[in-house]
Amino acid sequence: NKNMKFSLFLFGFLPFSIFSEIDITTIDSFRIVNAGPHMLLVKKYSENPQSDNGFIFHVKRPHCFADQPSFVMYSPDSEDFDEPKEESVIKANMRVNRKKKKEIDLKVYLALEERSVLELKGNFPSLRGARVMELDSIYGKDRWVLDHLDKAIDEATKICESFAPYEEEEETVKETKV
Repeated sequence: NKNMKFSLFLFGFLPFSIFSEIDITTIDSFRIVNAGPHMLLVKKYSENPQSDNGFIFHVKRPHCFADQPSFVMYSPDSEDFDEPKEESVIKANMRVNRKKKKEIDLKVYLALEERSVLELKGNFPSLRGARVMELDSIYGKDRWVLDHLDKAIDEATKICESFAPYEEEEETVKETKV
């Protein structure tokens, strides 16, 4: 009986301990890491060897689908670079699969001293089926090879769905007379 209680105790914490250790690099060079008990981040680094910039998206529970395409952009070493403020919107040019460049909006979600997180906003070229994505912004020129993006999405979705059932916050239900 004591062993059974101990086993149930360990099993109760198992999903969180497994989830906290997710740090996978796929064979297509996508990195899948946890960002809490209900969200995974999928990241791909820029092909530019002088850049640590990354393209990321979320896979969140309970629905486990890919959303919030964003960029983690490191500030250039230039002394005259003026870091944008949080909530501001900057313009950039994006090109997907070597098609025509499109001017896009990037909202500064998080602005730190040496890097920012920028979310794609408004209309932007579809990334579904993207093989190559290029971004020209105040942070420089970057290129990401996104071959097999669909496979990275599938892998992250399977990981997201493989944990214990999603538990929502308890809501208080008020009875009403009909």
